[in-house]
Amino acid sequence: MKFLDKMEKRLGFFAVPNVMLTLIAAQLFIYAMILMGRVELSALLLIPKAVLGGEWWRLFSFLIAPPHLAGTLFQALFLAFFWYILWMMSQTLEAAWGLTRFNLYLLLSVLFAVAGAFLGQLVSPSTTLFVLPKFLFYATFLAYATVNPNTQFLIMFVIPMKVKWLAWITVAFGCITFLSLPSIGHRIAFIAPYLCYALFFKDALKQSLEARQRRATFEAERRQAADAPLHTCTQCGATDKSAPEQDFRYKIVDSEAVCVCKDCRESSQAPA
Repeated sequence: MKFLDKMEKRLGFFAVPNVMLTLIAAQLFIYAMILMGRVELSALLLIPKAVLGGEWWRLFSFLIAPPHLAGTLFQALFLAFFWYILWMMSQTLEAAWGLTRFNLYLLLSVLFAVAGAFLGQLVSPSTTLFVLPKFLFYATFLAYATVNPNTQFLIMFVIPMKVKWLAWITVAFGCITFLSLPSIGHRIAFIAPYLCYALFFKDALKQSLEARQRRATFEAERRQAADAPLHTCTQCGATDKSAPEQDFRYKIVDSEAVCVCKDCRESSQAPA
């Protein structure tokens, strides 16, 4: 976190207020241009081969490309909801972290995405990689779920579910997608944008794991203590667990308290 603190101090002057709202507004504008036939979506995507061929604007234009094009009314509503949730989560993170740190999180996600795309293309030169700005939503969502794990979303506007469980479901589907990708280059490009999440939350995740281990150890010790007998006869070995009907008493022998069950007391007192 010292690295992030230093970066935050150095880049604070360049932080953009409402940066996510600005990106969403730009994506809406570009979406309208695509519908009017003024812009082609394929001309905006980050394609490393095209960048190396001279189309340098793709290094920036992919950020204002819409995440997908709606073909039906339902898809259009989903896209609008997608943008709304993205804006809502960004506002919450900006309030929790501060303007500069949230800007830094998004910047690192973009830089990792660009670097991952070129590295993936280098590793798998026979394929053509491209990057959409969807990773910004998922990177923001993972950060939001970590900062506010107990916030509830209404799935299909009906089913309440805590955001932390939605995050685990998202990670599970992401792992399936990662394993199903056709090449190592695709996998590198897919996972790279989320390295910012690991960088920002590695200490928090480590502390959470250590806390869970401590709780598990405490619970194991508590259960072990609960299962352990309170009284154990020193003569026959009977316990209040194995023989709950027994009456256990203590006597002092050589300045030490010695437990003796009822049967052993009666057998020792019986006449020879």
